[in-house]
Amino acid sequence: MLDGVSILRSEKVKDELILDGNDIELVSRFAALINQVQKCHVKKKDIRKFLDGIYVSEKGTVSEDQ
Repeated sequence: MLDGVSILRSEKVKDELILDGNDIELVSRFAALINQVQKCHVKKKDIRKFLDGIYVSEKGTVSEDQ
């Protein structure tokens, strides 16, 4: 665990971890470490990712309308 980052397990939502800290770099780094471990051990499952408090359901590029 990184210094300055606390982990709370949600009692209301199943399989939810809440990362809390004052330094967004440390919190983001810890979330990335959890995500890397999850990708190694979870195969053929719906892997839902959290990125700085925003639920990431889809990734892609944004194009400008002309």
